[in-house]
Amino acid sequence: MKVRDLMSYPIATVTPDATVQEAIERMAGEKKGSVLVAGEGLLKECLGIVTTSQIFRKVFARELDPAMVAVSEIMTPAPLIVIDLDASTREAAELMRKHNIRRLPVMKKGALVGIVTSKDLLGCVK
Repeated sequence: MKVRDLMSYPIATVTPDATVQEAIERMAGEKKGSVLVAGEGLLKECLGIVTTSQIFRKVFARELDPAMVAVSEIMTPAPLIVIDLDASTREAAELMRKHNIRRLPVMKKGALVGIVTSKDLLGCVK
């Protein structure tokens, strides 16, 4: 099975200058545990990722106002570990295990096209 068969799309994205509050609202609206930080335009460049755990550790645990903190201040910046659209799900699982991550941005010819998560991979196990 290929990553393209399991990935989520459209993906939740924000720009680096968005506030953490905007990222939270985007994640809540799309029922996602992360947002990718991307450039603008049709061929989005993946600049980073923000997860709920980062928001808790870097914003709420420090009692910061999420409306006053930019996503760029807390994101995991690029280069991220990514995977190609045509890679196998086995390759995705191996990358996640090797790098101890739960989310992989999916790329096609350098453009962000989706995301595959460990939960997606577990759903295909029979």
